[in-house]
Parts: sequence; structure tokens; C-alpha cells
Amino acid sequence: MRVSALLLLLAAPAATSAFTFTPSPSFARARSSASTLRMNAESADIKEVKVGVIGCGRIGLVHLGAITKAPNVKPVIVSNPTVSKAEAAAKQYGVDRFSSDAMDVITDPEVDAVWICSPSQFHADQIKACAANGKHVFCEKPIATDLAETVEAINEMNEAGLKLM
Repeated sequence: MRVSALLLLLAAPAATSAFTFTPSPSFARARSSASTLRMNAESADIKEVKVGVIGCGRIGLVHLGAITKAPNVKPVIVSNPTVSKAEAAAKQYGVDRFSSDAMDVITDPEVDAVWICSPSQFHADQIKACAANGKHVFCEKPIATDLAETVEAINEMNEAGLKLM
């Protein structure tokens, strides 16, 4: 749900009403059982959101799987310090480019938003680098490893007028 919400905000910040959320038919019958949520884009003028993913470990792959299923979203680059992991993730999810350097994702002019799925101690610096490069951010928890860094990262994103989730 968090991935879908951010993608909706990035794809159509002024026209989020262009989306309809329809719970599965079983939802009305049994709220206690699992239900599915479908997203239907009703407007043809919604731009494709191009994303980069930093971190191709377990959680990075979970997010890549969700990103590739979301409408109007295309992963364009992934990175991981162990480049073989980045290469494998790129191949598995049909991403054209991969790197061992997170800054390649953050500074890529094609990237609209960055998914930060790296180890927690790198989150704050990566968020601040995204703010400096005009990239929206979805960050896996926590935002930072201490309160001061968390506040600083949030403030930099706010000052840049960018979304942080």
C-alpha cells in the first residue's frame, strides 16, 4: 500500500482523483479475510514515473517486485555495492541499467523518484543527496539512525519541495 500511495502522488500530484480504488468482491462479504486492491488509471494524461532503486538485498527485491507491477511506473536503474546483486536484480526485473554506486541512481537525470532500500546507516545521507538532486524519495524505515539526522533529512526534502515517504 505504501508504494502505491507514493506512486499515485508522484504520477498525478494535481489529479489524484483520476484514480479509482476498487476492493475485490470478497471484501464486502468478509472483511476479516484477505482482499485485493486494484488500481485503475482513468486518465491518459498521467505521466510515467521513472524510478531508481538503491539496494538490491531482500527488501530492495520486494520493492522492485511491487514497482514493476504498478501502473505507469518504470524502474530505470538499480544499484548495490555488490554489483553482481545489482546485475541480477536488473536482469530479474527487466531494468536496463545497474551500478555499484548509489550516486549513479541519485544523479541520473531520467530518475523522478528514488527508492532507498540500503542499510539504515546510509539513509539520511542518501535522502539529503536526493534532495540536492531534485528527487522524490521512498525510504525503507528508518529514515536515519538518530533523531538529529532524521530531522535534517526531512527538513532538506521539505525545503526542496520534494516528497519523502
